[in-house]
Amino acid sequence: MNRLRRLQTQLFDRVNPMVGFSVARYVLSIGIFVGVVLFGYLATRALGVDLLPTPNVPVVFISTQYPGATPAAVDQQVTQVIEGAVSSLSGISSISSSSSAGSSRVVVSFGPDTDQKSAANQVAAQVSAAVRRLPNGVNPPSVQSFDPNAQPILEFSLIGGGASLEEVYEYAQNILVPALQRISGVANVSLTGGPSREFQVLLDPSRLAYYNLTPQQVTQAINSASVDQPIGTLSQGGDALNFATRSVPSSLEQVSQILVDSSRGVRVGDLGSVQEKYSVDNYVRVNQQPAVLVSVQQTSGSNAVAVAEAVRRLIEQTQLPAGYKVTFSNNTTLPIAASVENTYHELLITAVVVGIVVLLFLGRLNTAFTVILAIPISLAAAPILYSLLGFTFNLVSLLAMIVAIGIVVDDSIVVAENVERYREEGLGRMEAVLKGASEVFSAVAAASLSILAVLIPVSFIGGFAGRFIQQFALGLSAAVLMSWLEALLFLTVRMAYTPDAHPLSWRDFGRSVLEVRQAVAWGLASLRKPWAILLGVTLAVVLWRTQPPVYLPALLLYPLALGLAYYLGRALLSFLEALTTTLHGLTEAALTYTREAYARSVERLLAHSPWVLGGALAFFGLTLLLIAPRIPFNFVPQTDSGFINVNLRMPSGTTLSGTNPVAARLEAFLLARPEVVSVQTTVGNTNARLVVQLKPVEERPSVFTLIPQLQRAMQSLIADQPSARVFISGGGGFRGQGTALNFNLASPSYELLNTRINQAIQLLQSDPKVLSVNSDLGQTNPQNNFVPDPSRMAGTGITASSVAQALQTFASGSRAGTVEIGGLSYPLEVRVNPVYLADAQSLLSLPIYSPTLQTNLTVGQLGSIVQSQAPLTISRTNRLYTAQLSINPAPGAPPAAVFEDELHRQLTQAGILDNQVTLSESNAFGQAALSRQLSILGPQVFGLALLLAYLVMGAQFNSFRYPLYLLLPVPFAITGALWFIYFFGRQLDIFSLLGFLLLIGLSAKNAILYLDFVVERMGRMSLKEALVEAAALRFRPIVMTTLTVLVISFPLILGGGAGSEFGQGLGVVMLGGILLSAILTFFVVPATFYLFERGRTGPPHAVPALGGTGD
Repeated sequence: MNRLRRLQTQLFDRVNPMVGFSVARYVLSIGIFVGVVLFGYLATRALGVDLLPTPNVPVVFISTQYPGATPAAVDQQVTQVIEGAVSSLSGISSISSSSSAGSSRVVVSFGPDTDQKSAANQVAAQVSAAVRRLPNGVNPPSVQSFDPNAQPILEFSLIGGGASLEEVYEYAQNILVPALQRISGVANVSLTGGPSREFQVLLDPSRLAYYNLTPQQVTQAINSASVDQPIGTLSQGGDALNFATRSVPSSLEQVSQILVDSSRGVRVGDLGSVQEKYSVDNYVRVNQQPAVLVSVQQTSGSNAVAVAEAVRRLIEQTQLPAGYKVTFSNNTTLPIAASVENTYHELLITAVVVGIVVLLFLGRLNTAFTVILAIPISLAAAPILYSLLGFTFNLVSLLAMIVAIGIVVDDSIVVAENVERYREEGLGRMEAVLKGASEVFSAVAAASLSILAVLIPVSFIGGFAGRFIQQFALGLSAAVLMSWLEALLFLTVRMAYTPDAHPLSWRDFGRSVLEVRQAVAWGLASLRKPWAILLGVTLAVVLWRTQPPVYLPALLLYPLALGLAYYLGRALLSFLEALTTTLHGLTEAALTYTREAYARSVERLLAHSPWVLGGALAFFGLTLLLIAPRIPFNFVPQTDSGFINVNLRMPSGTTLSGTNPVAARLEAFLLARPEVVSVQTTVGNTNARLVVQLKPVEERPSVFTLIPQLQRAMQSLIADQPSARVFISGGGGFRGQGTALNFNLASPSYELLNTRINQAIQLLQSDPKVLSVNSDLGQTNPQNNFVPDPSRMAGTGITASSVAQALQTFASGSRAGTVEIGGLSYPLEVRVNPVYLADAQSLLSLPIYSPTLQTNLTVGQLGSIVQSQAPLTISRTNRLYTAQLSINPAPGAPPAAVFEDELHRQLTQAGILDNQVTLSESNAFGQAALSRQLSILGPQVFGLALLLAYLVMGAQFNSFRYPLYLLLPVPFAITGALWFIYFFGRQLDIFSLLGFLLLIGLSAKNAILYLDFVVERMGRMSLKEALVEAAALRFRPIVMTTLTVLVISFPLILGGGAGSEFGQGLGVVMLGGILLSAILTFFVVPATFYLFERGRTGPPHAVPALGGTGD
């Protein structure tokens, strides 16, 4: 310590206080950084895992049920009322709605920076105030916020073998679902495909007429008899006694005994029968076998992969009934797990290659290990920050850590290289550390701050795209900041107090091979060491417990084993050191030759500096004019998720039995394909959905090749169904988002919209850019409208409302309490026995009681039935009627935003779009909308980052002029990135944008390392001499930092596993940008600096130094 103080006193004018303090208080430094690694490890274990960042989507859904109402009635009486109530809220970007038979759904979308919880509360308040304006019979509206995790992460089917589907469904509902819901991270478990158990009171119209009773009276009687209501609490002797009134039917017999007319003793059983029924609304099959589908949803922020694995383990450990079988048919976490695993592999490969590069240039194993140790220490800061901000491990946050590997060692490399340079000049280890680290302190700070100045401010950009930028920027910022602190406060400690042995030669390796006797002596001497004794005892215990006693004498060989281990370890270490010395020598020789040639070329180029700068700028301009317009643009790259979705749409009016055989035909065709693993089929009345799981991407063509083939083949397969349509899409990057593009046609006139959408479909079916096109409009259903006749109803005491209620009970039934059987509660429905409802005319013959006339009338005496065609669903967006146009682009089609522009132009030229019919993307978070958002946001973010980097560098140099030289490599980095994107056939996307943002700080970093030395030497020599000397001295650290950054791009580009498409664009941008900017930095920056500063150069004392006077 005294020696350290003497050195600091001798070098007090050149030792940075932070460096001196950290080296002097080394225990404190070690404790701080060990704590960082520990907390980083704990945060890593606690973080969730997902494919992409969870978006902040301020969307609120309002669902309302109006049983028995037609789509038109729901639209006019429910949907429009709710739309009007919420339309006055501020911050709304759009209001869309969908009205179908008995159901209304309104979707309120707010601006991207709106707080979702606040938006949901505002909507709920407006809806509550509007409830009183809704008609009688409407259930209370349900208001829910959008939850990205509401979609299942895992689906599996339960097949019962010889058991009935009813038994399978009940087993899943009563046994599996409760067990699954107890798993940590599971939010909800739902079942599909099983027949639902119902209990019905089937009324006999003649019995109702005989007793002069109405269906409403039966419903009211059952509701009155089904009571489950708390009364209160009484205190007795210090104990609280709870009281309740409970009268819930527990059997069919109890339901039939409920009194409807107590004065006459008329019971439910006197008016009809009470029956148990299993209804089937859809079919579910997995690989052609009937099944019950179990869907599992995760809680927000949980580890999707871990949750899916926990579900799988539970199913494996559950003893299923004989013949039962579970098939995992749709596991969305498989591509997530594969993508994250590939990312981990890329992390490991990148770290190893970076270590090799450092070893080749520095030549000392200990020094190289000291530098490489900066990787885990710096990376530990990222998961700590992710944990504090509620982020997850996903492709974006993990990409930040991959990129950080090549960046965080830069600061350590610069410090270590300068320290090694002073050691080679003959300084002692401690003095070299203090002097070398202090000398580059300002350069390292400026380089790190130039990156942080880009990343931290842009992380506060809002919106959907901002969520991607935020996680990448903040994670990388944490690692870069920690690397700066580590290089100056902990690397210096390691280099100051860790002796670095003299490099060994091959002769030293040969001597270590012959030192067998010394190794045996070391093994015998180690027997007196506590660690060796403890190890020996442990081995003895293990042998005693695991092996027969005959092996115990083998312990006599323990000293020999210790010596052998010592011998092999020493020989291996000597071999590695000798190999490292040889390779370092070759590298150093090549580097020395190149460095000298580079310094000479800089000296010659300074005389031609105008031509150097002019040529570089011309190259940049030509790239923007010729290459940039040829590069496609999308929000995220197309990815092969391993799944294909097939949607079958049948003509309106098709029943379940009509759709099922067509779906079965498609199912059989897909299962015969060699690339298909499984097919999960869900069949409804007019549609069916088939989820196709494919083999790993290495064993089959890509989904983008398969989709066109399957589209043509499957449409031909159902050619005997001319009105049936098959629509195929591939899984995309976001959960639930596929390759299809969805657009809305909107118009104030429903009839005009129907005409134009059909014209658009006919036009697009002949477009070679379109593989298939479909629409949700045009689906109509025959509708029988009962029209009451006021003249016939006069004097009967019957109102139109009472007729509507009676008809609803007759036709579709009314809910009347519940029945509890076997500990489970089931709904009870009252309706007319279907045997009395053969057709519409039979409905007119049903009786309805007239309280004024004291007799029964038939429904036909009060009005008539008028037949018409009504839409199945009425959709609107911002009060305009809308129809969704789903387009599956053909291979080679332009990106989403360009496709939308061309579609708009095409439909306008055909007269389909005008001031009465407009086109927009149906999803505010679809590819086209997000691509358009990114095309506007990208240049703004890049410009902001460039400005902030300029200001930070200006503050560092106390100059408005010098930052221009430091940022000069940025346009050349852009040039290289654009050329590489073009040659690699990539596209611009959100990940490419992240790469361009990084280029600002990374390309300026080399210029900072160079010009910092130039400015420091301009006070002692001429400008030309300073530029040439700095070129020679800074060549090696610039090459090293450039190579470490370039190394991280290769695993990203060459990765071929699941999710590799996301990182490839970033890798290409970094490879091209850093490579070209480094080459041009070596020549253009010196030439430009000399061109504009030589006229300013005066006497040495007049030259501004780093941190000197501004200009």
